[in-house]
Amino acid sequence: MNHRGVIRGLIFEIVPFIWKSSPVRLIIMIIIRMLEALQPAIQIYLTKRLVDQATLLFQGESDLLLPALTTIGWQALLFLASLGARSLTHMLLLVIKNKAQYEMDRVIADKCSRLDYIYFEESEYYDRLQRVTQGLANRGLSVLDHFFLVLQSIVTLISLLAVLSSFHWILSLGVLCLIIPSFFINMRLGQKRYKQMFRQTPSNRKVSYLMSLMTTRESAKEMKLFKLYPYILNQWRSIYWKNAGEKIALEQRGQWYGGFSEMFSYLFTALSTVVVLLVSSGGTMTVGGFVAMIQTVTTAKDSVMLIAVNLSGIYENALFTSDLILFLHLPDKKLNEDPEADNVNISPYELAEGGLVVAELSFTYPNQSVPALSDIGFHIKPGQRVAIVGHNGAGKSTLAKCLLGLYRPERGKLLWQGRDIFEDDENKSVSAVFQDFVQYQLTLRENIGFGNISSIEDDGQLEIAATKTGVDSISRHLSNGYDTQLGYEYEGGKELSQGQWQKVALSRSYFNANAELVIFDEPTAALDPIAEAALFEQFSELVAGKTSIMISHRLGSCRNADLILVLKGGRLVEQGTHEQLLHLHGEYAQMYRAQSQWYEAVVTFNPTNT
Repeated sequence: MNHRGVIRGLIFEIVPFIWKSSPVRLIIMIIIRMLEALQPAIQIYLTKRLVDQATLLFQGESDLLLPALTTIGWQALLFLASLGARSLTHMLLLVIKNKAQYEMDRVIADKCSRLDYIYFEESEYYDRLQRVTQGLANRGLSVLDHFFLVLQSIVTLISLLAVLSSFHWILSLGVLCLIIPSFFINMRLGQKRYKQMFRQTPSNRKVSYLMSLMTTRESAKEMKLFKLYPYILNQWRSIYWKNAGEKIALEQRGQWYGGFSEMFSYLFTALSTVVVLLVSSGGTMTVGGFVAMIQTVTTAKDSVMLIAVNLSGIYENALFTSDLILFLHLPDKKLNEDPEADNVNISPYELAEGGLVVAELSFTYPNQSVPALSDIGFHIKPGQRVAIVGHNGAGKSTLAKCLLGLYRPERGKLLWQGRDIFEDDENKSVSAVFQDFVQYQLTLRENIGFGNISSIEDDGQLEIAATKTGVDSISRHLSNGYDTQLGYEYEGGKELSQGQWQKVALSRSYFNANAELVIFDEPTAALDPIAEAALFEQFSELVAGKTSIMISHRLGSCRNADLILVLKGGRLVEQGTHEQLLHLHGEYAQMYRAQSQWYEAVVTFNPTNT
């Protein structure tokens, strides 16, 4: 994003965004800051007056004691007013920042909820999300601080320039010239900081990941078992200090640049003092006037430096917040740009029968040249029980994600009851259990109820879903039943075994009673053999009246399926019933014979004979 784009994004997107979060408080803040901006000029005037009064008092004019005390009283009132204004602006800014922080987090979460799932398969997405979320709130809200300081400093400077110009125009010109080196030095440094952050994003993510390996429960078992801490710690230390070294080096250069700016500032102050001395050498200025003029020069110089630093700060933070703008402008859906992608032939007979129709489906993962799925086509009739089988890497889970509408194919059509699943998302009634299901560190009720969030308080439906998978017996052993906190991450939480978590995930799927299509991706992967056998016996009852698809590498569970789809290398190589596929003597028959021999070996093994 170029300079104009950065400024345009700041003015038309970030500033209105912050403004909408708390407009009334922002107006009050602006008014208070404008009043605060007059405080330096008033303070200089009171200082001049007090010095002149004190000088005359020292010369014996005692009648000026009361006026001098009055001036001190005004200074005290000005101090109290300034203190009250600072306290009020601090509280206002705290509320504004929290409201803006909430809105930023909300829009980011909302955007993530609308993005196609395929984004979550790309490292570029996580790099961008890291830049958006890491310190973005502070960056975005710092724009507020910088803006108010610039506004306040400008008003202060205007009031002081009027005083300097009345004395000598060269002082006003000199003050204004100070802004140039300071602004460009700080702006250049801000650009370098942003480029460094952008470049370090992948390695910063790696640092966070390595730290999570050393500190989280999920990795603790293997970290301790394989004694990985020294190795992981060394990797973390190496990347951490490489990044830190680059940051320190950049800030060191920044200090050198800042030193040149400070030298210009000191030189200006010294020359201004000389000018004031020369102009007032004729005896036309009082001591108080001289002190006030020097103070005016110093305060004006400080105001100019504040304007320069904060303007460059606005630009620097605008660079960082530009990532938020780009993130929010990502297209929600990655649409295929090929106009022929949807131009496929579908049998009118299949359309008339309804169910799930897949035609000429192809899909390739981002940044990959080899398709994960190629020219897949099949028809599942309403109410059929279907198994999708194949070796690891055959494309089974990828196909499941396409059927669920999570992946958009680069070519082909997916119709459910005659409707394109990507164009009719609101009316889709699908449920699923994934192999890598989520273990929500929330209550058992929430873990089940997320299957149909609108009915989460329906205890009757909850009990039915839990009973189908045996989770009801788990709940009876929990202190608060379905309202028990699960997981060890929070106080009072109860941890479940992997098999119990699997049953909870299955209950979550069954909780959506309105689902017409149910997809199970390796649903029994974490269950013991006895529990797996019991679940398969109930399978027909659990999916009664629904169209069901089971993805599995255990072919013994597929014998009763109405249709078996066999994938190999991303292609559909065989389809039919168990008996039909065995008679083909092809891929499925070979896999089944291999597994049958394994099952027989397990069954015939008798440890008492050893």
